[in-house]
Amino acid sequence: MAGIIEIYPKVFRADAKQTVHIKTEGVEKLRPLTAKVQPMEKYDVPHSPEFRLESEEQRYPYQRLKDLGDGVFALEYEFKGEQRYSFKVRYDGVEICSTFLYSVEPDLAELRSFKCETHCHSCRSDGSGTPFEVACAYRAAGYDAMALTDHGWIEPSYEARDAIAPLTDDFRVFPGEEVHNEWSYYHVVHFGGNYSVNNLIRDKKEYIEAEIEKLLASRDFSDVSDPPSAAFRAVIAQEIRNAGGVAVMAHPYWEVQGEYFMPTEEFLHHWRRGDFDVLELFGGNDAVGNGNNLAEILRGELIAEGCRIPVLGASDAHVTKRKCGFDYFDLQFSVVFAKDFDGIPEALKNEYAVAVERRPEDGRFRCAGKYRLVKYARFLIREYYEPFAKLAAVHSAALAERDGAKIAAAEADIAAFRKRFFAF
Repeated sequence: MAGIIEIYPKVFRADAKQTVHIKTEGVEKLRPLTAKVQPMEKYDVPHSPEFRLESEEQRYPYQRLKDLGDGVFALEYEFKGEQRYSFKVRYDGVEICSTFLYSVEPDLAELRSFKCETHCHSCRSDGSGTPFEVACAYRAAGYDAMALTDHGWIEPSYEARDAIAPLTDDFRVFPGEEVHNEWSYYHVVHFGGNYSVNNLIRDKKEYIEAEIEKLLASRDFSDVSDPPSAAFRAVIAQEIRNAGGVAVMAHPYWEVQGEYFMPTEEFLHHWRRGDFDVLELFGGNDAVGNGNNLAEILRGELIAEGCRIPVLGASDAHVTKRKCGFDYFDLQFSVVFAKDFDGIPEALKNEYAVAVERRPEDGRFRCAGKYRLVKYARFLIREYYEPFAKLAAVHSAALAERDGAKIAAAEADIAAFRKRFFAF
């Protein structure tokens, strides 16, 4: 029976003629194998006055594929602009494959996509699994990078990083911590910095108190009901920046102890003054979707005022296997576009991240961020990250065993997959 084994590449440079390869099985050469590429956003063929009265085939006819031998066929096509394309294959007049391709402008072609977790926990605070086990679980789910952000301590993230780094350079664990103490029960996520802000608070309490008093004296806090608490958050966000990290406003509308974690007035105060680098727009601990929705709407209103609010998605997972309604592992995450791992923190701050939230019951998802990045990320999540996760799971198992030969073999398979998926 005729079928398609693989179509590659799937991502191309815009405004250049390139070749799509179709690897087949069971195809008889005497029967026609045809395909068509149809742009989905920037049409090659204008619509008629009657609007879409032509058939799909009339608008974009099928073309005979070139036989390269060994069951591989090819179609040359000039991809115009940055957009998604429908790609269909027929054998002997019957459709045997329908998928999608994508083309990107030169600036995006220079960047790599990274599936990232920026907020999660291990048994070193109130989560489950050792830092190494948590890191392996994220790799098994198809992640490229993560930060472990246990409550009050950065050391567990060092433990995970130091366990993973000698084994692979294809998966990165960043330093991280969730910062909070007696001045405020609001949590601030510290991603990627060079030292612990929690330790700074413990070791230099007088310094932090002095910085809070200094800010209370110099800034107008009349728009908030609890100025010391708001000042603490602003000071801690600045200390995270001083450490070279990314200051993330985490789950502002988490419902806890009968109230929202952050009053709306304080949400507005911080973003109007640029206290934070990134908003955790889609987060866990939001069983009914209320909090994420409120943060999304309020962000839109602030952007209309002229505020700049980069976003990310993060699960705040405390377990790595979903067993009940409060386990959010791999339901919220970010797709970050950067040149390399080291560029991820700046990419987060510079709005080169897409926040993603998936529904556990059917895998459908929504995204937030810049439009061109969102539409590209949506394509990658379906077409790239789903097959990639299978390869990453093999890599994770090899990491868990600390088996150098298996790790190398898994990384070779991953490298080959990436090389075939992207035409650059």
